[in-house]
Amino acid sequence: MSDENKPWYTRVTAISVAAVAFLVALTTLVNNVRDITGLKDKTPPAPTAQAPAATPAVKPDLPKAPSRYSVLLTLEKIEVINDGTSGSTSWSFQVSAGGQDLFELPSRDYIDTEEGRNVTPRGSDPSMGRVMLVPGQEMLIKINGRSAGLISKLSASGTATLVADKPLAPVRVVSADGRDGEFIFHFATVATPQ
Repeated sequence: MSDENKPWYTRVTAISVAAVAFLVALTTLVNNVRDITGLKDKTPPAPTAQAPAATPAVKPDLPKAPSRYSVLLTLEKIEVINDGTSGSTSWSFQVSAGGQDLFELPSRDYIDTEEGRNVTPRGSDPSMGRVMLVPGQEMLIKINGRSAGLISKLSASGTATLVADKPLAPVRVVSADGRDGEFIFHFATVATPQ
């Protein structure tokens, strides 16, 4: 019986051997071509235990320092130390950073009683602002408050310094005469590397 007349499964072994021989020949040819053309890796042999080889100092890839930070300031609460009058007093506040306006809190009544001392922004009040800082840069945060009452007009101001990698300290906003208004603004800060 000739090879062509035999069932296919009897020829599998011969085909497998031929395929393996072909792959070995092809691999040898590729390695020979690499040797001739100089494409082979030129890695030095591994150093022996008797003669330690000097290895150059390799710096690991360190994370690149951010070139700037995006800092989100969010007003959490205002602590009313003195509203400026014997009853409640209407105040509005403007918050700026680096000379640029961030947001303004519209006029509302503040009172320095124990129950009304801590005031959180209303849902409709703007209470967030974003600034850009480079590492090491300091930015002046300034808050100006004004009360336009019927009898007297009061004003108060305060500043703090913002640094990208540190939380903002509470900002004390006080009138020229501390009895005419004193507030402490508490902010949350979130710095994101850019």
